[in-house]
Amino acid sequence: MVHAPLFAGLTMLTLVLLQIMRPQPFGSSVWIKRLLFIAATLFVAGILVELLQGTIGRSASVHDAIANGLGILAASAWFVASGMSSSVGRRSLQLLGAIFIGLTWWGPLEIIRDCLKVESDFPRIASFETPVEITRWHFNRGRRGRTTSNVTDGEFALRWSPKDAPHPAMTLLEVASNWSDVETLELDIVLIAKATATDADQQVASGPGGDDPAPSDPITADPATSSPAAPDRTWEVILKVIDEGHEDYHDDVAKHYVTLRSGEPQHVIFPRQSMIDGPKHRQLDMTRIKMVSLLISEPGPGVELNVDHLHATLKPSGDQPTP
Repeated sequence: MVHAPLFAGLTMLTLVLLQIMRPQPFGSSVWIKRLLFIAATLFVAGILVELLQGTIGRSASVHDAIANGLGILAASAWFVASGMSSSVGRRSLQLLGAIFIGLTWWGPLEIIRDCLKVESDFPRIASFETPVEITRWHFNRGRRGRTTSNVTDGEFALRWSPKDAPHPAMTLLEVASNWSDVETLELDIVLIAKATATDADQQVASGPGGDDPAPSDPITADPATSSPAAPDRTWEVILKVIDEGHEDYHDDVAKHYVTLRSGEPQHVIFPRQSMIDGPKHRQLDMTRIKMVSLLISEPGPGVELNVDHLHATLKPSGDQPTP
């Protein structure tokens, strides 16, 4: 939300200072050329800043670059408005600038709204009905998007194509923390192994492959080109629940193991007591849950997971909550 106001302020400050130091008649060719030059220069500078972020570990954001440009347009409109004699024209440009700024706030406001839904929707945790819901998740390896295949709640499910690596995972970073009344953690999952995955398993030597992660939200239908894997091939998926007090992501978390076969839907149920007893040397703190993670062990190439209806079930209202 700060990109547009920041670049609007920079643009306005530059235009005002130049007009004070080297005044030009309003609307003259030199005045117009200077306005266009400053706007274009700051826009290019904004793009370069976004690209530079890649050198310090952050990825460039198209949304931020657009916000920079809208902030520059807003300041330009306000600057032009300040020199107009017509009150109608002046107010119109002032309104146009405000609209430019407002457009940049729509996305962040949607994210804020989604953050509030994390608590209000609980015990429903994830149903992937909107693209912004996927931003709650971190995918360390693989591609993701929404799909209309294997949907069990709403109209969409998550489609995750993990990279062919030892332990690719998807981790929910925003979750309601108080699970005192949770009885089970449940989700629906289907693994689809395309022909390439089956062929690779039948070879004596096969190396890791796959594409790098890319932020996208394409909506796909049932993959008609997929072929079922060999009947004896199975995949191990680990569902993890992690609390605030965890010291590592391996032994000090609650883990539930699931064995999948290609094309066979599974309704996964992680019982409460198994969650509490999950950490190796202590009990899971059900009042301070931090993350939920889904990990697949050595998926191989061409594997896709459809995940939907991640939710908790609660104890009957008469039962006393326990940590």
